[in-house]
Amino acid sequence: MILFQPASNSSSGSSASRVSVRSPLAFWLGISLLFTLYYGLVTIAHAFSYPYIVQDDVRQHVVWMQRFTDPELFPNDWIANYFQSVAPLGFKAVFAAAAKLGLPALTFVKILPLLLSLGTTIYLFLIFLELFPSPFGAFLSTLITDQLLWLNDDLISGTPRAFVYPIFTAFLYYLLRRSLLLCVLALGLQGLFFPHLMLVGVGVLTVALVKWCGNRFRLSQDRRDYLFWAAGLGVALLVILPFSRAMDSLGNPLTYDLMRSMPEHGLMGRNEYFGVPPLNFWFNGRSGIRLQLFPSLSLVGLALPLLGRFPRGSLRESRFAAMQHLTPKVRVLVDVVLASMGWFVLAHLFLPRLYLPSRYNYHSFRIVLPLSAAIVFTVLISQFWQTFGPKLRGKVPLAKGDRTLIGLLGCLAAVVTLVPLVPPLIYILQNWQIAQTPAIHQFLAEQPKSALVASLADEADNVPAFALRSTLVGREFALAYHPDYYQEIQNRAIALLQLQYSPNLQTVQQVIQNYGIDWIWIEDAAFQPEYLRQKDWLVHSSFKSAVDEAIATLEQGETPAIVPLLDRCTAVRAGRSRLIDAACVDVRETAVQR
Repeated sequence: MILFQPASNSSSGSSASRVSVRSPLAFWLGISLLFTLYYGLVTIAHAFSYPYIVQDDVRQHVVWMQRFTDPELFPNDWIANYFQSVAPLGFKAVFAAAAKLGLPALTFVKILPLLLSLGTTIYLFLIFLELFPSPFGAFLSTLITDQLLWLNDDLISGTPRAFVYPIFTAFLYYLLRRSLLLCVLALGLQGLFFPHLMLVGVGVLTVALVKWCGNRFRLSQDRRDYLFWAAGLGVALLVILPFSRAMDSLGNPLTYDLMRSMPEHGLMGRNEYFGVPPLNFWFNGRSGIRLQLFPSLSLVGLALPLLGRFPRGSLRESRFAAMQHLTPKVRVLVDVVLASMGWFVLAHLFLPRLYLPSRYNYHSFRIVLPLSAAIVFTVLISQFWQTFGPKLRGKVPLAKGDRTLIGLLGCLAAVVTLVPLVPPLIYILQNWQIAQTPAIHQFLAEQPKSALVASLADEADNVPAFALRSTLVGREFALAYHPDYYQEIQNRAIALLQLQYSPNLQTVQQVIQNYGIDWIWIEDAAFQPEYLRQKDWLVHSSFKSAVDEAIATLEQGETPAIVPLLDRCTAVRAGRSRLIDAACVDVRETAVQR
């Protein structure tokens, strides 16, 4: 069983010997790409299997880029303009280029994850060979990473964070290969898509300046380390300054005191951060060290230090013979962890100036842990083969207990490999949104491009994606990270509550006129007090008083002014929802006044 290959091929030797070395590498790389293709193609098939389907986060970050195909979409749309403003430059450039090639954003984003994953697979495979010369181990690293990325909603979203994986792995590979130009280019490119990981990259270059030598820490004596650091820092500054100016253009920044005072950032809030239990605060959510628990193979990487004196001491001292193949370059895994945790701590200390702490370790750990886990598995499999290989080849009799152990291990390997390949499981974890009332979306898509929809229904958050029409406000867009933007969201939410629950028809009419609302989407359960209590973004909000007022109106038995008009003004009835013509509400009000 060939698990290892030389770290570098000698120029001497016969052609046959070169083929024998390269064939395992090509074979396992091919298998790696096949698994990636499987996940990608299965996902693409699902993404195109419904007329109205969209990945959850696409609704925020990608929908507005349909403007690249049709500039008339979302005119004067406060929400679309906001997400356009916060989108990184590189991210916008990719979708603009796709639009020029005839691929609308909502079509391209369904194909993009496969392209990003293929790049990630190739770079990760190459990185592993730099750390541990085993093509089989490199395959394991890509398999574990595929499970992490495809059974989750980060890569599949096609949003800026999806670009982290191919770009950051490219950065690490070129760093290991000591290719200054390509390493720095990858670092700068990371900043154009996901600046937080660019800062982690600078941290990696900084940590590399410190070496463990002679039982003490010393500054590096290698001038190339300082050259990489200086070049990386320079590029990062060039990239981060325009990004910072773009963020400043969004108005007043969010401060710690303001963030702390807002229910939106409290327990069960839309942007929950404070008030959670300590264990959850430090190991989950936006504030913690988030380790993906399923699929769980990557967590085996935490055991790597136990296999030998890692990263200090002689790797040959390990009881596992295969550990001798581990190269000194494995230190880069430690550097990434230290850099990530350094920025994680700084983000906590300067919250929210550096944004959310988990941004600095969540994605980088999903690269480090699969690499570490693959090393652990490769070492253990090698040890297993040394122990049971002669028995499996028939040279030594196989005891009954050995057969049982081998059978159990084989079943376990099959389960952890095959279960994550089950399509329904993949789709559930990717967080797809499928239209529950397609008739309403179809009707809205036929309305003028300037049409504005107002609704408290969760399904209405899909209107911009499915009908390409603007929505007044919604949970999906209620992000409280920029005060000026969120103030408008609050105003709109309060107005929407008045529109739907005020007993005064004049108030309803005034809201319609103020915002130019064309359609009102109302669910049958909307006039039950519990309907509002179940909406976290309303109940745990800075405008909770308006929510309480609406609930009180319902509990006191008052009839919202819009209720008597529902039947007469319904344009579309679908399932438990109805679409109300706002113009009809105005006409009925005029008739009553006359």
